[in-house]
Amino acid sequence: MRFFFTVFCFFFIVDLFAQDNYPVPLLTENRLFYIQHSKNFNTYVYDANFLIPKYLNEKEPVQVYRIVYTEGGIKKPLTTFQRKLAYGIESSKISPNIYKLKLVAYSGFQLVMKIGQDGKAFVETTVNNQTIILTRMFLKMKEGRSDFNPKLEYVLFYGFDNNGNKTSIRVYPS
Repeated sequence: MRFFFTVFCFFFIVDLFAQDNYPVPLLTENRLFYIQHSKNFNTYVYDANFLIPKYLNEKEPVQVYRIVYTEGGIKKPLTTFQRKLAYGIESSKISPNIYKLKLVAYSGFQLVMKIGQDGKAFVETTVNNQTIILTRMFLKMKEGRSDFNPKLEYVLFYGFDNNGNKTSIRVYPS
């Protein structure tokens, strides 16, 4: 067990340092989470879309956009390709202010967006049987693949556990 823990800590620390130079998008009041990947620094951002405080836009509860750091950090909408095949999101209303979300590239991955008592939106998900409030995902892409045929080496999920502690969980796609 001690060996496993040591190996886990080593890989966790390596990942932390590997991502040190990645820009962190400015936090907004409605930020749910963001996704970065190992190909470049461009960032895909998911924000709650409120009509009025505490009430989400039913037609588009999540606004998705990208920050293009390779062009000076400008904010742009997703391209059609990105929206339909990679970073877009599908939503369905479960009950007032609770939505089931799916990333189009990973439809088996369930996300649930809720509104907290403070009126702020957050996204919960279960990763390796652990429920977390998601704040960030990092996609480590396999080297030597084209942008049109990418393959994941692993995904790191960052967030907070049920006790409010920071957590990160690595998942290897099967």
